[in-house]
Amino acid sequence: MGYVEYISLQGGLEYVRNRTALGRFGNLLGIIGVFALALVYARSVLKIIVHTDTFWKKLEPMNLENIDLKNVSTKILILLNKTHTYLGVVAVALIFLHCYLTGSYLDNLLLQIVLVLLAVEAISGFVLKLKYASAELKQKNYLIHRQFVIGVILIILTIFGHLILER
Repeated sequence: MGYVEYISLQGGLEYVRNRTALGRFGNLLGIIGVFALALVYARSVLKIIVHTDTFWKKLEPMNLENIDLKNVSTKILILLNKTHTYLGVVAVALIFLHCYLTGSYLDNLLLQIVLVLLAVEAISGFVLKLKYASAELKQKNYLIHRQFVIGVILIILTIFGHLILER
């Protein structure tokens, strides 16, 4: 609440939420966009799990021989590897549409920061995809960590922003 009043004192208008059918459609787009973005980040987590032998050694005492969990998770990872670029593009587009359709973003500094970070995440992911092959990216893993850190910052700021607006 204090953030919205601070923006009002600085000359900005209070955040106006769009409560029309278009605003509700924007909310739906936001949910789908977050789900697509979650799949992109789930790929990263699954990649870490599949390639970590200590994780699989911890599961051995459970006798999961009937279900070949490593094989299934590898197949899911292959599918996510093929689709994560497209899911990322869809997620960015849907989240931008969500922000545009659900309210006034011109007076909301936190939302503007989130949108800029989202654009940076999308552009740098696009550049990584075009510039480097997978073997090169394994050597330059700090670039991947940068993407992951920006994603975590995005998640934190987005949750914080939604908590502020739910008054």
